[in-house]
Amino acid sequence: MTFYLLGLSILLVFIPYKPLITKMPLWCLACLATVISGFLEKVLDIQGVIAVLAYSGLLFSSLTLQRVWLRKAVVCLFGAFSLALALHLLPGFYNDAVVIKQTVSVGAIPFSLYANFDKGLAGLFLLGYFFGGQVKVDYYHNLQMPKESLVIAIATFFLALGLAVLLGLIQVELKLPSFWLSFLAINLLFTCVAEEAFFRGFLQKGLSAWLEGKLPLLIAPFFSAAIFGLAHIAGGVEYVFVAGVAGLGYGYIFHRTKRIEWSILCHFTLNVLHLFLFTYPMLA
Repeated sequence: MTFYLLGLSILLVFIPYKPLITKMPLWCLACLATVISGFLEKVLDIQGVIAVLAYSGLLFSSLTLQRVWLRKAVVCLFGAFSLALALHLLPGFYNDAVVIKQTVSVGAIPFSLYANFDKGLAGLFLLGYFFGGQVKVDYYHNLQMPKESLVIAIATFFLALGLAVLLGLIQVELKLPSFWLSFLAINLLFTCVAEEAFFRGFLQKGLSAWLEGKLPLLIAPFFSAAIFGLAHIAGGVEYVFVAGVAGLGYGYIFHRTKRIEWSILCHFTLNVLHLFLFTYPMLA
C-alpha cells in the first residue's frame, strides 16, 4: 500500500488544486498517509520518519524564507538532502526488491529492480519545490510547443540508442519481460520523476535563473546533461557519453518548454524503448 500511496502523491502534485478546507496541498496529505503506512509496513523506521520530517522542514523553508541569503543556503541543503535520498545514503529506508539479478537479455549483465521509497520521496519533494508547493491552474493553459518537443524527443531516442549500439553497449532484441508492468510504474514514478525533477527541475532551472542576464541560458542544459552523464559512471565511460546525449535531449526539451512533464515523458519513453527493443540493461 505504501508505494501505491507514494505514487498517488507524485501524481497529485501535477493536479491544480484550490484549497477549500485546508491550505495544505493534496499531495502533502497523501504524503502524510504514505509515511504513516510506510512506518506501519516497515518500509521506513524511526530514523526514516525523522529524515522525512527534516526534509519537510527544508522544503517548507526553501519556499517561504524571506531573507535571500538564508533561503539560498537552505535551498542548497535541500538539494544535497534530495541527492542523498536518491542515492540511498540516508538510513531508515527499506526499499522493496521486485527483480533481483535476473538475466533479461542474452549476454547482458544481471538486472535488479527496486521500488525505492527514498528516491521516490526525493522526486515528490523536488516536484513540490519546482511548482512552488503546488502546480498552478494556469500552468496547463498553454500546451507549449508539442510538435517541437516531439521532434526533440525522437532525435534524442535515435541519437542516444544509436550511440549505444555503435559503442557496443546494446543490440537490437525484441522482448517482453515478465516484470514489464512493474517496470513501467516504478521507472516512471520513482526513477524518471526523481531524476528529471533533480537534474532539470532543480539543477538546470536554478542555473538558468543564475545565468539570466550574464551568460547564454543554453549553457544550463549542457551542464545538467554533463552532470547527468557523470551520474552514470558506474556503467563505464561509454555509458557516460550515452547518458550525456540522452540528458542533453531531456534538458533541451525543458529549456524550450519550461515544462518538467515533457522531459519526464521523454526520459521514460527512451527507457521503455530500451527495455522492449534492445539489450537490457547492457551487454556484459
